[in-house]
Amino acid sequence: MNIDQAIGAVLLAAAVVGSAGAPAAAGQPAVEGTQGYRDEIYRPTEPRKGKPRSGRQVYEYRCKACHAKSTQGAPLPDDDIEWGRRARQGISVLVKHAIEGYNQQLMPPRGGCANCSDAEVRAAVMYMLRRSGALRSR
Repeated sequence: MNIDQAIGAVLLAAAVVGSAGAPAAAGQPAVEGTQGYRDEIYRPTEPRKGKPRSGRQVYEYRCKACHAKSTQGAPLPDDDIEWGRRARQGISVLVKHAIEGYNQQLMPPRGGCANCSDAEVRAAVMYMLRRSGALRSR
């Protein structure tokens, strides 16, 4: 073990001992206003306030995190072949997959945009279809 690892181990041990020595009082929140991490991750998503976002705005906000780099097979927005294959399933199927999630959650529900409305998710799907050329603007 080198000196950096030894120092890290001592600091970690001190942090664990220090946190164990000062527990929250029984029945008291770990942090004011919360019962801790579990409350935070299970808190319902607050609805977004404001006017609906466009498909491009939703894409920029959430979709591009995976679709801009083809994460786990997510088709790139300019890939006419992959989007064409998907478009042949029907727009309603694509939108359903985007809203509910698909392929063992590789496509997460709402593309990870928990506060996106159904209309906003649909607009994002339509944006990527049009951008790819698989769907012509009407």
